[in-house]
Amino acid sequence: MATLKEIAKIAKVSSSTVSRVLSSDYSFSVSEETRRTVIEVARSLNYRHKPGKKKNELDEGRKWNVGVLFWCSEQFELTDPFYMSIRQGIEKECDNQGLTIKRIYRWSDEDSSTIEDSEIDGLIVVGKVECIFHSKRPDMPIVFVDHCSSVEHDSVQFDAAVAARKTMEHLLHFGYDRIGYIGGNSYIRTLEGINYYEDERQQMYKRMLEEQGKFKLEDMFVGSWGVEDGYKLMSVAIKNGNLPRAFFVASDLLAIGALRALHESEIKVPEQVAIASIDGIDVSKYVNPPLTTVKVYTEEMGSTGVKLMVDRLLGRNYALHVMVETELMIRESCGSLIFHPI
Repeated sequence: MATLKEIAKIAKVSSSTVSRVLSSDYSFSVSEETRRTVIEVARSLNYRHKPGKKKNELDEGRKWNVGVLFWCSEQFELTDPFYMSIRQGIEKECDNQGLTIKRIYRWSDEDSSTIEDSEIDGLIVVGKVECIFHSKRPDMPIVFVDHCSSVEHDSVQFDAAVAARKTMEHLLHFGYDRIGYIGGNSYIRTLEGINYYEDERQQMYKRMLEEQGKFKLEDMFVGSWGVEDGYKLMSVAIKNGNLPRAFFVASDLLAIGALRALHESEIKVPEQVAIASIDGIDVSKYVNPPLTTVKVYTEEMGSTGVKLMVDRLLGRNYALHVMVETELMIRESCGSLIFHPI
């Protein structure tokens, strides 16, 4: 197994820096770029951190039990790598921290909004859920992942508007004057039902094109968020004729479906239509052509949620809100590597 010294040499930092980054010491002041470099080098060398005795076990003489509430059904989660990755991050970090996931809750259309919390010490909520579900313990720590429900509760999320701006700026930079949009209907689950809203990615797309006088309503196609929907929405665009030269697609799954529709119609990507999306799921680099996408560090979102929960259980009495950075991954689908090689 790789050593801290070997990781430090490749990452060009000290061994002590590697040790504190890999032990998740957030009291240690280091840039996010350095932290990310150390973690990526460690992963590339298959380094396995061996945590010492858990702080919560040492100080409290007990193990904490937590619940995880998902905003979607199990079937939906299994088909969406975005939320699967968040869950994996939660499970891995719970194992590292000595927490037990005691209960898994689902809040889909047919489920009750009552949380049986007698067996848990804290609750991690994944997805767009407002914190107005019924609980017998209003003081129970709650951490939201991929949503900020209130200023009182901790949250971890990524800035979808910033990710959209990165995607649009990239397409506009390479001269695509007419850009279409494929996205999904976004909503928040509440006790009263589902509240729909205009997704931040869609808002940014419209705003940036309107500022340049290039927005065309007929170039925007919105449905649901699955692969099938990407296929159907792009099929509609193709049938309408006069395709935009490029498309900003709001998620990788939608983009994969859109690519299939373009391939079936023998429309070449990126020679005839360029594609760029958001998520950075693993499969995005293996489709044909590989997707240009803005990477969202979903597993880190899940693990950070667990770390925030541990802090709360150990006594922190104020809220923290973490915004995880995103990164543009330039690949063949946008055309820049073919027409404008770096």
